Amino acid sequence: MKFAAIKPNELAIVKNEKLISVGELLPKGSTMIDLIAAYDGLKGRLDNVAAQSGGKTLDHKLLKPPVENPSKIWAAAGNYKRGTTGLDDARGRGTAAKTSPEELLENIFLKPPSAIAGPEDNILIPKNADSIFPELELCVVIGKRARRISKTQAFDAIFGYTIMLDVTARGYGLSKNMSGTRNVRKGFETFAPIGPWITTKDEIADPHNLWMKLWINGELKQSAKTDAMINDIATQISFLSEVTTLLPGDLLTTGNPDSPEFQEKLKPGDVLKAEIEGIGAMSLGVAREQ
Repeated sequence: MKFAAIKPNELAIVKNEKLISVGELLPKGSTMIDLIAAYDGLKGRLDNVAAQSGGKTLDHKLLKPPVENPSKIWAAAGNYKRGTTGLDDARGRGTAAKTSPEELLENIFLKPPSAIAGPEDNILIPKNADSIFPELELCVVIGKRARRISKTQAFDAIFGYTIMLDVTARGYGLSKNMSGTRNVRKGFETFAPIGPWITTKDEIADPHNLWMKLWINGELKQSAKTDAMINDIATQISFLSEVTTLLPGDLLTTGNPDSPEFQEKLKPGDVLKAEIEGIGAMSLGVAREQ
């Protein structure tokens, strides 16, 4: 099942190019996090709603970020094998990582929830920053409270998957400590666009076997497969559950395939399309912050 957040304050099932409102199944004003937390008890009734005909015609301009206020956004760094220079290779482009998988786990960082944007929104280029790059990633949506769980338990904690661009202001600031300033360079408003909706985990047979593609102004700029992750999803979730309690609606974005030299610098007026197999696609614009 696919769940979308609709402007101004509605939740819907996405099916056959329609938006089917969840209606009275949740109290008025409920958010996607409320739906996620109540999902196990609602699933049968949601299946009945999805079986109905009707609904609004799908219009991406109606969509909001599927999760607007998670308690936290964790983001993996350097988590793809790389080692190629071509878009037709699923590993990602650039020099293969020399950092150990264990060290990569410790490089996972936080993005602020205020960085979230949604489909059809603009990525805003901040004042005093002009080296802005998008990084296409598979984003995991946590479904249950999870603390100190094993790798074998990790998928029980997942609600579903969405798309995130981990946007970074690579040339921002005076510090040369690129890893130490990740939270700042990647924390600006609109630097975590997600969408277009959440696809529940039961619809994704293998999240480590999905093509991810990013176009800028109609030209393919990133293309890789999620099987090239170094630390897989279960490893990341288990590790993070040792650090902090994961809560329904929390987001874990699992790494970008391409190293910086193969990414495209954004400029005002650019149009992006991000797509992940089994989830869907969303478009974004680029503008300068006023």
